[in-house]
Amino acid sequence: MDFGIKGKVVISGGGSKGMGRAISVDLAREGCRVVVAARGKEAIDEVVSEIRAAGGEAIAAYVNMAKKEGIEEAVRIATEAWGAPEIVVGNVYGPTHGRWEETTDENFREAFEDMVMSQVYLLRAVTPAMKEKGWGRIVLINSMASKEPHKELPLVTANVTRVGATSLNKSVANELGHYGITINTIGTGGFATDRYTSFMKRTIEAQGDSFDEREAKRRDDIPVGRLGEPEEMAAVVAFLCSARASYVTGQFILVDGGSVKSLF
Repeated sequence: MDFGIKGKVVISGGGSKGMGRAISVDLAREGCRVVVAARGKEAIDEVVSEIRAAGGEAIAAYVNMAKKEGIEEAVRIATEAWGAPEIVVGNVYGPTHGRWEETTDENFREAFEDMVMSQVYLLRAVTPAMKEKGWGRIVLINSMASKEPHKELPLVTANVTRVGATSLNKSVANELGHYGITINTIGTGGFATDRYTSFMKRTIEAQGDSFDEREAKRRDDIPVGRLGEPEEMAAVVAFLCSARASYVTGQFILVDGGSVKSLF
């Protein structure tokens, strides 16, 4: 299937590891020119090399995409190399402050800055050029917790602020749709990444439980019976970034193996 995005300039936020890496590679495979934007130089260089070895185009942006200056630097790097970004994937590591009684007012302020304001900065940085061109794709990697807050994981600040980012995307999508810009949010479930495993192991063992037993039960509770693979997330993102997805905008799309129980 031709997604119609060959030659498009991409900023792949958090694009060096896990789901972000798979997204970078998949969009490069579709013929996009990919700026791999993240903080870890070694991991970024590895994925850039992988893309180039396969015949794709990629460059590095060693930046923090949760910060305004990092976003602006990634946009500058993309623009100087190939032109203003036409596709942007936001993928910011969520806050891990703990349960309600363990959090402070400052924890919520920090979480709002990282999760909501980072998306504000991103939208402000990339949408003006998209409006001029009359085309753009923005996808935010979020969490199923925006639909159904985690009950067992101590992530209250993330639960609250991820909903804010989802609402922001919906609101801005309503305003910019007639410019040919689509903005969508993905609610991720459990994916087989190193970050997921290390976080879950640390959290479960801190609660005094067996990681292997809790993880086996968690997987049994997922209707498909397993964690997702990063490449499965990348496939959904690639479609949402494609020319074929021009009528899909303002949506919160669950990619969770059926984990969320609600209808809507």
